[in-house]
Amino acid sequence: MAEVIELEQFRRKLAADHGFRTWLTRFREQFGPQTRLGDLSDRTLLFLATPGEENLCVIFDLVMGAKGWGTSTRFILNDLDSQTKQCVLDLSLRLLDYFRFEMLRRLGWVESPPKAEQPLVALLDIVAKASAAQAIQTPPLAPGYPAYGEYEKLIPSDRAIFIRRLIPQALKEFRQRLESAQNS
Repeated sequence: MAEVIELEQFRRKLAADHGFRTWLTRFREQFGPQTRLGDLSDRTLLFLATPGEENLCVIFDLVMGAKGWGTSTRFILNDLDSQTKQCVLDLSLRLLDYFRFEMLRRLGWVESPPKAEQPLVALLDIVAKASAAQAIQTPPLAPGYPAYGEYEKLIPSDRAIFIRRLIPQALKEFRQRLESAQNS
């Protein structure tokens, strides 16, 4: 049994080493097999949660490296079969949701996202095995959020839409908070 656990730890470390290879240079932070959403700096989290091709490619690097498929360059150069490319895109978009939900959590707008306590490399495996509906569960709105009463009246599917509509404003507020902290 100990050999199985050690093998799993070795695989996770190897996946993290490959997945975080470009992140170490880009963000100049330490990442490893135990890195969780909560371990990401605000600056890194803001970059990952912000829309944009460059930002998404950084997430591709994590997904592709952790899965042993290379870097985002292969994705961009169309050097992957269509099934693998679709898998990279699906997993990256699911992780993007987690980065955005973590940002909302840090603002105090939502409760902790489901599975957020998992290391990123393990979270990647979890969302890869889950169906689309299971992998992208929105966290509940925090009771202290000003529009909580309105949220409570919504049916579950509309609650998910309500949470997602907070993302553009959250990006703006999170960026302002980060800039204010840097200027202080």
